[in-house]
Amino acid sequence: MAELAPSVSQFTPSQLATYHTLSSIKQLYLSELEQANQSLDMALSFEPSEELLTRIYLYKVTIYLLQRNYEAAFSMLEMNLSRIESYQDNRLKVASYVRLLNIFLDLNAYDEMRDTANLVLNINQGKDTKHECYAKLYLAVATLKLTQYSQANELFKDSQIYCATNEQPLIANMSIKGQAQSYFELGQLVLARTMFETALTGYQEFRFQLEINDVKAYLSKIYFYQKEYERAAQYADELSKLNDDKVNQHAKKQANEVLAMLASKDGDYAKAYQYQLIAHTLDLQYLEDKTNKQNAYQMARFNNAETNRENKSLQQERMLMMQQKDLMLKEKSSSMMFSTLLFGVCIGLVLLLLTAWLQRNQFRRQAQRDGLTGIYNRQTGQDLAEDELVQVLANHSHFSVMILDLDLFKSINDRFGHATGDWTLKKVTHVIQDIIRPTDIFCRMGGEEFVLYLPNTDPQAALQLAEIIRSEVESINTKYSGHNFSISISIGISSLDDGDLSLDPFLNRADIALYECKRQGRNKVLIYQPSFA
Repeated sequence: MAELAPSVSQFTPSQLATYHTLSSIKQLYLSELEQANQSLDMALSFEPSEELLTRIYLYKVTIYLLQRNYEAAFSMLEMNLSRIESYQDNRLKVASYVRLLNIFLDLNAYDEMRDTANLVLNINQGKDTKHECYAKLYLAVATLKLTQYSQANELFKDSQIYCATNEQPLIANMSIKGQAQSYFELGQLVLARTMFETALTGYQEFRFQLEINDVKAYLSKIYFYQKEYERAAQYADELSKLNDDKVNQHAKKQANEVLAMLASKDGDYAKAYQYQLIAHTLDLQYLEDKTNKQNAYQMARFNNAETNRENKSLQQERMLMMQQKDLMLKEKSSSMMFSTLLFGVCIGLVLLLLTAWLQRNQFRRQAQRDGLTGIYNRQTGQDLAEDELVQVLANHSHFSVMILDLDLFKSINDRFGHATGDWTLKKVTHVIQDIIRPTDIFCRMGGEEFVLYLPNTDPQAALQLAEIIRSEVESINTKYSGHNFSISISIGISSLDDGDLSLDPFLNRADIALYECKRQGRNKVLIYQPSFA
């Protein structure tokens, strides 16, 4: 983009629209969300082509979703979809509707998800096999979530056959899991077990850990019901030790329910009560999160309806004001009074909007950043990294990740107090920020643990960067904290493998490499090797 800047004055309007769109993509990668949105607004001012206009609107939806501004995201999608209803290129319609399916799934809006999936199938008519495959799966998932289990089972069978035939093996495997869930809800445990075990094998080939955990949770219950208590305990114990991320809540809840049943069977009712209490707490957290999402969606829909109503009301008010203005212009003194009043109202509105805009930016930054170190918090970093991963997968590029953990940090807090511990965390953060690239995504996982996402970075480059970080951290002069002590850091590295479709698999591998660093004596950098597991 820097090379093109000197020539911008010579661009045609169409080229300027493309230039500002590309600028917004770069800013989006750098998490400069507000600047990216402004660049897209600039691109819109140059009357882009229909195809580019659709891309611009979809990028705006992405920005609003990253900002958790559901109202604006749905408004933009609604405007985009209504615009292209009369457009001849059905590919744009299908792509937009499939993106909307993702949003409905995330918000637990299953009725809308089912209707939209049917709409995609009607428009697409099998022309784009990938979108057809996704729509068939989404339709089956929505039907399952709406508790229509027999119908969902048939839809999952259809999507499995279609996706396998059209070389979409992961979606086909998801369809197998969907059939297993349908059989489970229908009480057909023998069939459910067979399908879950098949799905587990498939997910292990893709290293899709999130789905692996979910399948194991179902299998642990089935094994218990079929009195294979040892196998049930094996999976339940494994899942109960997962971290407390929201993505693990459902699997951990089911695992603790199985552990409670196993303890009750053995007569250990105190332990059974503890497991059941944990399961109940996780269930409440899941329901709270689900309710928050549904409330956000309903509020977005309500606000959209209110906006339309207010627009109509404003149009009516504008007509009335024009009529009043015509009458008032006949009297000079009344006209002057009206103009002065209107000017004062406009100034007040400008000041009000400016204040609201500044407050919104401040709150957004606070929501995205770690309060102590100022770097991204865990959720924001992971959201940005997931978006980067999509681009990397599309471009067949590299992606590496580091998990960094300060060695023996608890001893620093215990010996010198939490103020010194906070100084240490901020100092280490500043050292690392001075080393990494602007495109790298650096966030605090919690406590003394950090993660560094490195798009377009191969394993050897990641290893070299990690060694520099380890050396610089080891060289920190701690006398400015008021105490003399040493700081060291252990770093586990993992890179994108062919089967990885999300961050979870190679985050897990990086964590294993970090554990091996600790086992070998700390203050080390290791790239994940299968022998570590």
